[in-house]
Amino acid sequence: MAGRIEASSSSSSSYASTAGSSTTYDVFLNFRGDDTRKSFTGHLYRALTRERIHVFMDSYELWEGEEIGPKLLDAIQRSKVSIPVFSKGYADSKWCLMELAKMLECHRTNDQIVLPIFLDVDPSDVRHQTGSFKEAFLEHDKKYEAHIVQRWRDALSEVGKLKGWVLDEVENGDESKLVKLVVERSLRETSSNFLSDIEYGIGLESRVNDLVSLVNSDSKDILFIGICGIGGIGKTTIAKALYNRVIERFCQSCFLANIREEASRPNGLVSLQKELVYNISHRKIRGEIFSVDWGKELIKRRLQGENVLLILDDVDHRSQLKAFGIDRNWLGQGSMVVITTRDEKILNAANIDEDKIYWPKELDFDQSLQLFSLHAFQKNEPSEEYMELSHAVTNYSGGLPLTLEVLGSSLSDVKSKEVWECTIKKLRETPPKDVYERLKISYDNLEDNYEKAIFLDSACFFNGWEKETLISLWEACGYHPKSTLHILIKRSLLKFECRFDENCGFSKYYMKMHDQICDMGRKIVADESFKEPGKSSRLWSPDEILEVLEGHKGTDMIKGMILPSDLPRVYLDNKHFEMMSNLRFLDISLANFRGEFSCLPFALRWLRWRTCPWSILPINFCHERLVYLDFSKSNIKEAWNMKPQDKNKKAGGDSRPRGNRILGRIECTMLL
Repeated sequence: MAGRIEASSSSSSSYASTAGSSTTYDVFLNFRGDDTRKSFTGHLYRALTRERIHVFMDSYELWEGEEIGPKLLDAIQRSKVSIPVFSKGYADSKWCLMELAKMLECHRTNDQIVLPIFLDVDPSDVRHQTGSFKEAFLEHDKKYEAHIVQRWRDALSEVGKLKGWVLDEVENGDESKLVKLVVERSLRETSSNFLSDIEYGIGLESRVNDLVSLVNSDSKDILFIGICGIGGIGKTTIAKALYNRVIERFCQSCFLANIREEASRPNGLVSLQKELVYNISHRKIRGEIFSVDWGKELIKRRLQGENVLLILDDVDHRSQLKAFGIDRNWLGQGSMVVITTRDEKILNAANIDEDKIYWPKELDFDQSLQLFSLHAFQKNEPSEEYMELSHAVTNYSGGLPLTLEVLGSSLSDVKSKEVWECTIKKLRETPPKDVYERLKISYDNLEDNYEKAIFLDSACFFNGWEKETLISLWEACGYHPKSTLHILIKRSLLKFECRFDENCGFSKYYMKMHDQICDMGRKIVADESFKEPGKSSRLWSPDEILEVLEGHKGTDMIKGMILPSDLPRVYLDNKHFEMMSNLRFLDISLANFRGEFSCLPFALRWLRWRTCPWSILPINFCHERLVYLDFSKSNIKEAWNMKPQDKNKKAGGDSRPRGNRILGRIECTMLL
């Protein structure tokens, strides 16, 4: 325990509990012991320690004979906040004045916060050394060298100009209310506002700069910003970096993390409300918050008019926004609210302008390789021995930081190249569990079967397809694709990119789904048939397709089947499709067909047979619900073998498909 003794019961200071020399204190209390130890300063000390604020204050159990001067000055230097308590006898103590001079030195050089309290003296007496301070300095002039006394005078003049508290200006001169004000301010100043360092910030600086470009630092407007993207793209990491970058501009701040997960727990929203209120106001909540509405009102009272930086991380439902009730109309000038989410609809509900929504991009190859290497090898690039394998993992990741972190960490203690090769081979079949579970959250939050069906169709069959063709297909299935695709885009599960089509001479929109999202969707389908082959709703795996076809295990659960290029050539007949009554999508390009087309499932909407050996499509082909036929690279030269007079028949009399288009030698002919 450190401290010092002065014959005249001087100023006092020591840490309230045992601490080593490396301790950093939150608050250093500087006061005249005889004046306020057993009154105001004693009450303040106890109130601060109740809030677990680390206080340096005088102790009665001092080590006699210890040279405490250097330790005392070191304690001041290692404190975040210094609080001098001015009383009538304050200037009588040389220790009080020595401490004060050190505080002001730290204030000037290290931006230490000094919060003066004027109890029974006027700030002008402190500034000008008048009143009781005048008499004290007449004695100091006699005892100490002039330059020492002048240093004390300068410190008093400077501290007298700082903003603090004057007891007479507090309501009714109530000391208890003054203690409360000082504790609240101390909590704000000593709280650890900065978030923990981000381990590897590869590519982070440029992304934060992009986000900061949305912010006008000179504006007093209240700003709402959104960060939106797929799971694992780094939204939370970017939000943390932004928080640390701009926090010093704000009087209050709170980073409310993992809202989706926390809100799903019992009384989760109420717990989040409590956390927000405490982090912003640094005051414990008296009593309980009995309902979300009650908590919402409390948030409004505590935040109203405050200059706040608030990060709402991983919001996935409007009810969470409503629970916090953050309103532009009652936040203080210059406040900033940042919301991270996978669902753009959440940002629309918060009335965030489109130009204030930031969409993080995937890391480029070099950044991806560096991030993977740091997690796998703890260095910026792999050794030559592992370079090719590392490239394979990097390519697989698609620039998704989460995947790079998970795979790098899992391979960090693997020394065998054979294990690496096995792991990479396995990745092509099954995505890492941690990545899969994080990405699947977006799928689980889809609200109806249409949304899930279109997502799974896209992941299994249609990534890279032209938008209008897909809309025609799904409309024929009764899936309301226009509104559903809008939802999937908003939830960052897919997007459409504009590309020039050389065949037709103009630009079209094509679906693009991130490889990791695509793998997640395929694993969802694969898990359906994990226990029993044939129960899968969509087939593309060679082994599973062979098992279903050779064993005649088709069921009405199968909605789509694509025979892959590496599948051994198979022969199909009517029996293979008898049980697949709900088959909608079929690609048999590499198969030989036995039997009649008329026996294909009635539900079929899309058929691709690029190696069809026939030259004429049979007249008994009567799949009226087909909307897409692809006979490209086949021998088909004529769609239907019919007499010239039959070609003039109206659609109602045809046996032809009543869909949209046929592809192949008959180029984009519109079918009636």
